[in-house]
Amino acid sequence: MSQTIDPKWKEEYKKDVVYLHVIPRSRARDVVNISPFAIKLELWLRINEIPFETIDCQGFSKKGQSPFILFNGEEIPDSNFIIEYLSKYFNKNPYPNLDASEKATARAFVKMVEENTSWPIFVYRYVENIDEYADYFSTDQPMEVRKQILGKLQEWVGKRAHGHGIGRHSTGEIQQIGCDDIQAISDFLGNKKYMMGDTPTVVDCSVFGVLSQVVYVPMGYPMRKYILENCSNIIDLFDRLKNTYWTNWEEQCKM
Repeated sequence: MSQTIDPKWKEEYKKDVVYLHVIPRSRARDVVNISPFAIKLELWLRINEIPFETIDCQGFSKKGQSPFILFNGEEIPDSNFIIEYLSKYFNKNPYPNLDASEKATARAFVKMVEENTSWPIFVYRYVENIDEYADYFSTDQPMEVRKQILGKLQEWVGKRAHGHGIGRHSTGEIQQIGCDDIQAISDFLGNKKYMMGDTPTVVDCSVFGVLSQVVYVPMGYPMRKYILENCSNIIDLFDRLKNTYWTNWEEQCKM
């Protein structure tokens, strides 16, 4: 389903400005972007006050991924590699104020959220409930077009989910996996300000990027119901992140 592009460096692109290429924001409703990784990366840039510009892009990186960045004449794909690269360039720490053991825990949460917790969301909206998701996807397009796109995604995501392993389970089992992950996030967060303490880290960006897809989109996600009924501290975390670092979130959701 991915279509790679050959991004052209433009003369007006400024040195040391990150040009963040994301799936067009018009494809999302009630959330800034349908890609949790685009949201994760933009939040990280905001927290670390790195100059950036977000660019809607139909294509994908040389690795077939979105988001990707153009930075000082170079294309860099994959949100985690992008953060690693920019952290070194701008002398930022993705895990500030953490010791080695805490960094290990933080990395484990990032991997759980991005490689496990995200899948029940993708399966719900792209495989099992595309008619429901059509009301929240590419709403600038006619419904017939939306369903055609989602029909193609249904087969592609279904195959990837089966290859991952999670797609081999029943609907109830898949959603239980997602809810169990959410409970683990909530239990670890507890009464802390952010996931790892008083300072936001890349873990908060990953959690926000992935779970914003269910918290803010009023579909029938079992994971959404679970968060709203059982995990008020996650909602508080999200409000804190938006109010501190993404004050124009609501405005951008309408773009």
